[in-house]
Amino acid sequence: MNARMWAAIAALAAGLWGCRRAEDVIVVYGRENNSGTYIYFKEHVLGDEDFAPNVQSLPGTAAVINAVSKDRRSIGYGGVAYGKEVVRILRVKKDDASPAVGPTEENVVRGIYPISRSLYFYTLGEPQGAVKHFIDWVRGPEGQKICARVGYFPLPENLRAGPAGEPPGGRHTITIKGSDTMIILGSQWAGGYMKRYQDTVIQITGGGSGTGIKALIDGETHICQASRPITAKEREMVRARHGKDPVESQVAMDGVTVFVHPSNALKEITLAQIKAIYTGKTKRWEELVGAAR
Repeated sequence: MNARMWAAIAALAAGLWGCRRAEDVIVVYGRENNSGTYIYFKEHVLGDEDFAPNVQSLPGTAAVINAVSKDRRSIGYGGVAYGKEVVRILRVKKDDASPAVGPTEENVVRGIYPISRSLYFYTLGEPQGAVKHFIDWVRGPEGQKICARVGYFPLPENLRAGPAGEPPGGRHTITIKGSDTMIILGSQWAGGYMKRYQDTVIQITGGGSGTGIKALIDGETHICQASRPITAKEREMVRARHGKDPVESQVAMDGVTVFVHPSNALKEITLAQIKAIYTGKTKRWEELVGAAR
């Protein structure tokens, strides 16, 4: 075999190795920075470290699910109600010594799943009138049934409200703005409420938890939907602008899921491994030492 043939073989081998190396690169997807899920993930998984520059930000969990479902090298995160059929949701371990836990209703409601969280409504001061009635209805038996139908989890029994009773008389319009994670759930709540109480119109828009909180601060919405708690600074901004505190109402439970393409052999992952991927310390699947694949 002459030198030219050896060179050709070497070039082919290098090309195949390069392809395998490219296939092993982790393609990382996440949420945009006005998202409550982005803030929650940054605080509770990354320990407030910055996301790596290679993390591709997308507007909404549905967009992240769609991207991961089409790229076998990828990983993403988002709300529990999305994409179970088209991606593989990973079990998460708090640390190497802990069991791997899936985001089931029992695990989320009991706080066993490591990335469990509450979903919130915020109002300017204590809710009154039609707004109060709607929030009571959401937190009561009818609203909490809708959580399960949409794919989120109802509140623990001790946090739920009783039946809302009759609404105040007259016609009412309620505006809701905020979390894209909650937009489907909020729309189902609004639709169910308006079907039963036809003198009330509920207008709901997304844009992210940060957008909803800004709208609350600016007095442009009755209710802010948020997938993360309001910050102390945001509370102070509400107080300075309106002379009253924002009031928080827990309305549902969620587990932030971490997911990969269905062809990926990975089935579980630790919080430290997730953090390493999203802060750029781990860049290749082969680096996930100890991961169950």
